[in-house]
Amino acid sequence: MNCHSLFNFRFVLLVVFCMTSLAGFSQKETIQYIGTNGKLTSPEHAIFQQKIYTKSPKKTTVKIYNLNDKIWEKTTTDQYRLKNDSTYQIKENSKEFTGTIYRCFTKNPDQTYSFRDCIKGKTLREGDAKSILPLNLDGEVTEYYKSGNVKSVSQYKNNELISNKNWNDNGDKYIDNLFYSVDVNPTFVPGAPIINERLLSAFKNSGIDIASISGSLVVGFVVMENGKIEGVKILKGLGPTINTVAYNTFINLEGDWTPAKLNNQIVRYFQVFPINFIYKQQSLEMAEWRGGTLHWAAY
Repeated sequence: MNCHSLFNFRFVLLVVFCMTSLAGFSQKETIQYIGTNGKLTSPEHAIFQQKIYTKSPKKTTVKIYNLNDKIWEKTTTDQYRLKNDSTYQIKENSKEFTGTIYRCFTKNPDQTYSFRDCIKGKTLREGDAKSILPLNLDGEVTEYYKSGNVKSVSQYKNNELISNKNWNDNGDKYIDNLFYSVDVNPTFVPGAPIINERLLSAFKNSGIDIASISGSLVVGFVVMENGKIEGVKILKGLGPTINTVAYNTFINLEGDWTPAKLNNQIVRYFQVFPINFIYKQQSLEMAEWRGGTLHWAAY
């Protein structure tokens, strides 16, 4: 082989090596589609989708989208970094939470996983899963309040919520077997505008000047199988007086609800109502928030 041929041979080897290296580090995209109540499904039945971009064996980005009026809207971006063989560092950026979560995990003999999510050294949730990235729950999962008290103990099957036991932050028992994502959402039979009217009247009678208020107050409650509401609580408040008026309004709200349905069965549904105060206007807006199983406010 002469010098010219040797040079060409080395050049070809160099090009092949570079192309192989680039292919090895090329970004891989996979998509997981999720339907009602966390069910893994096809694109035409999905209400959530997770786009998973694998950048390297240790770096992955997960972007979560919610279907809103037939448009996919990005709600969350998670940056995963594999710290060691049993820990992911997850930097989450969403409306509910921005910060770092550490997910510790072990692989079980049956190829499932046991995991624990922690923030600043405090356990947020732990349990069993079929996969860690993406996290597909399967088995028992326990969630905790910031105080460390147990929030819920739930049973999952292939990422679908089957049942749960629930507690308030103070340790008192809350309503069990709630669902946060259903096929048919509950509706207030007298109509949602009636709730608006009752709230405006209650604030006025309490001497609260809503024109001076800005922000959102979030009320949660359970629509039971019989159409009654129970377990009213303030999820996000704007002060003791406003919170109390909103709480009492829902406690004494007259009228029944058409209960929620999941898989053609009537179920208990945890309904969340944000009440948005418009700054310097004698009005307020209410929007129904449809719950899901993908995300939860961490802190």
